Amino acid sequence: MSLRHPPGRAGRLWLHDRLRTARHGAELLRRKEDVLRRDERRLAALEERTGAAWERRCRDAEAWAVRALVLGGREALERAALGDGHAQADVRWRSSMGVTYAGEATCRLPAPTALGGPSALALAADAYRIALDAAVQHAAAADAHARVAAELTATTRRLRAVRDRWVPRLDEALQALDLRLDEAEREEVVRVRWAAAAGEIEGGS
Repeated sequence: MSLRHPPGRAGRLWLHDRLRTARHGAELLRRKEDVLRRDERRLAALEERTGAAWERRCRDAEAWAVRALVLGGREALERAALGDGHAQADVRWRSSMGVTYAGEATCRLPAPTALGGPSALALAADAYRIALDAAVQHAAAADAHARVAAELTATTRRLRAVRDRWVPRLDEALQALDLRLDEAEREEVVRVRWAAAAGEIEGGS
């Protein structure tokens, strides 16, 4: 489909302006894509590290829970699981290239209470507190990675649309218009020469 634009020299200026704007926009999108790609790789690695840490902390907590169950019984373990208060996640947000994501996350836990029973019970409680903090950090890293990856995908799509479709269409339209204007100018020169020649012939007769 041909690109609609003003006719004549006004169209040339119109196309030049939009082509310059499109190329500048493509350059800005390319730079944004580069920054987001670096952030995406960094956050992917962070998600992997925090995920591995969370799994490791969970295994440690489960191992201590088994020891506490063996040494103190199910009733003591269930009583310890009730606890007091609630955990709260604190997220510090950051922005990069128009996308906001969790830059840092910590878990605020209620103060530990005296549980009684075997020492394995207290150690299991501590291990689960550590695992919960690791879970919060992993959740923040995973969410940050997902947000940046989504913005990277959208930016790449926009860049391709501008660079591979919009810029070529503008450039093609400009070249076609330049050709038509050049042909019109040549035709005008020929007409002027013919008119001048015809005038000379009439003047000489």
